[in-house]
Amino acid sequence: MSTWHTCETTHCRAGWVVALAGKEGQKLESKTSTLFAAMQIYHKSSPQIKVSPMRFFESNEVAMRDMERCAELEKKAPEK
Repeated sequence: MSTWHTCETTHCRAGWVVALAGKEGQKLESKTSTLFAAMQIYHKSSPQIKVSPMRFFESNEVAMRDMERCAELEKKAPEK
């Protein structure tokens, strides 16, 4: 998790946020940074769910628990 883009197939949490955002996420990342782009994508896609940038450096197990927490909050969020 703490190593950014270690190969063509492995991404940290922030890297996956950017990758899943598609071309627009990659464009933002290229103009700023992976961390900044991921934070902006999280904020725009789910403003009610707060994700600290420190969460991008957690262990796989801790990160997975937080992503599960976010998924549950997303399910309960009102429609956009």
